[in-house]
Amino acid sequence: MRVTLKDIARETNLSVTTVSLVLNQKECRVSDSTRSLILKTAEKMHYYPNQLAVGLVKQETKTIGLIIPDISNHFFANLALGIDDEMLKHDRNIILSNTNDRPERDLKSIQVLKSRGVDAIILAMASNVDQTHIRSYKDIIDNSPIPIIAVDRCNPAFNCSALKLNNKKGAYNAVSHLLSLGHRNIACITGPANSDSTQERLAGYEWAYRDAGIPLPKKYVFHGDYLRHSGNDATKQILNETKATAIFAFNDLMALGAYHCLRQEGLSIPDDMSIVGFDNIDFSDMLEVPLTTVNQPTYKIGQEAARRALLEISSPEAEKQTISFEPHLIIRKSTAKPR
Repeated sequence: MRVTLKDIARETNLSVTTVSLVLNQKECRVSDSTRSLILKTAEKMHYYPNQLAVGLVKQETKTIGLIIPDISNHFFANLALGIDDEMLKHDRNIILSNTNDRPERDLKSIQVLKSRGVDAIILAMASNVDQTHIRSYKDIIDNSPIPIIAVDRCNPAFNCSALKLNNKKGAYNAVSHLLSLGHRNIACITGPANSDSTQERLAGYEWAYRDAGIPLPKKYVFHGDYLRHSGNDATKQILNETKATAIFAFNDLMALGAYHCLRQEGLSIPDDMSIVGFDNIDFSDMLEVPLTTVNQPTYKIGQEAARRALLEISSPEAEKQTISFEPHLIIRKSTAKPR
């Protein structure tokens, strides 16, 4: 049974008020010996404060909600780690909601976390949203009594702070690298069509061709869903339908699927096909042929999202901001000149 202030008062023969003032570090006229007695008794009886009750008094629960699409994805795991590490520095706890990349679960999770009394929510939105979902997100976010911070994926119509990568520049760097090696037929494997990151990375792919003065190859865009299997399936199509000498996958999981498909077909990386990914998640440099990829400072983005949430908790009037992070390309052995 949970130990209460009354239990400690009874054990020490002191009033509940005196015990409460000492344990909540409030100013009170008690002797050092009395203070010591209360603290030692609380420790002996394994007392800890009821945070819900403390939150009702202070109107702050020191708890943050975190909504992510897929905790098994290394990108979101590293993002969550950055958020959690930063929150621990400020004595904050995290309630995690994993939505399996389903918008309806995002929306439900926001309502559940609000009902739990969290002080703010950090939201990495699902990727496969439609306009009906967008309107629902907007209504909830715009009318939220607590700060909601969007990370990685955010619609500019939302009235909230957002932290994201410069996806267009990242894709531009990846494709420019392949073009500089002499590749002209570069296939790309996108994410879900309605995802902002997909649209931005596709724009970067096209920008690199335009900037180099090279015509875009026709029918070299293949749709994936940011999961490994879609990279495998899209690569089969690429091999059957194109003369591609390189593949740019819009994330590392799909690049891994492409990698697996090429190996199954008996093709060499990078001699028969160069591959570039996006994210620089943990396995990228552990493959037999380490993956060239666009690095996202994921842990740092998580830390900054946590700081932004803390700022908006302490200063509700703070102006909403969109904070952009710059990518950089990490060149490894999965890319080379075409044969």
